[in-house]
Amino acid sequence: MNRALIVEDDPRVASLHRAFLEAEGFAVVAVVQGAWEALEFLEALQEPLDLVILDLYLPDGHGLDLLPALEGIYTVIITAAKDVPTVERALLGGAMDYLIKPFTRSRFQEALARYRAFRSLTQKEEVSQEDLDRLLARRRTGKGVDPITLERIVSVLASAEGALTAEEVARSLGLSRVSAWRYLQRLVQEGRVEALPVYGQPGRPARAYLWKGSKQNGSSD
Repeated sequence: MNRALIVEDDPRVASLHRAFLEAEGFAVVAVVQGAWEALEFLEALQEPLDLVILDLYLPDGHGLDLLPALEGIYTVIITAAKDVPTVERALLGGAMDYLIKPFTRSRFQEALARYRAFRSLTQKEEVSQEDLDRLLARRRTGKGVDPITLERIVSVLASAEGALTAEEVARSLGLSRVSAWRYLQRLVQEGRVEALPVYGQPGRPARAYLWKGSKQNGSSD
C-alpha cells in the first residue's frame, strides 16, 4: 500500500485530505501541522514514504523550504498561493503537481492518477516519448481536455465487458455526466470509441459507448 504524509496546519482540511487519500487506497502514516514537525518526522522515518501532500503557509515556516528534504518523494502541493513566483519556485523545486484551494475532489483524484502513472513508469526499464507526454500532461488533447481524465475514461471503457452510458462512466469516476459525455464524444471523434443507440428507454434516445478493442466489438462479424 502506498504510504502518504500530510503537511497541513488546518485540522479540518487535513481531515479532508486524509479521507480522500484513504478512499483511494493510500495509507496516511502521519499528519503534521508545521515545517519543523515535518522535518522531525522525515528524519525519524523508518520505512519509505511514497507521497507527500504539502501546504505552503505553515505556522513556523514556508512549505517550499521543505522541498530539499522531500527530494525523491512524490510531492503534491495544495495551497491557496497562486502568485507566479511561488508556483514557479514550487515546480522548479521538485513538486510534481500543484492544486490551488479550493479544489474539486475530481482534481484531487487526477493528482493521484498522475502519481500512479508515475509509479507505473518507474517499473519500466525504458520509456517512450508517449509515456512521458502522458505523464507530464502535455499531450495535445485540445482545449479543456485533461489527458489524465481522458486516460481514466479510456481505462474504464477498455476494461468494460460491453458498452457503457455516459452516466455509468461518470459514476465510476466521480465526474459530472456532462464532463463524461464531453470526453466520450471526443473519443468517438478520434475513432477510438463507437457510439451505439440504446433502445427501450423512455424519453430521448440514449447512447452507449463501446471501446473499439473490446471483445464484444471484435466478435460482431
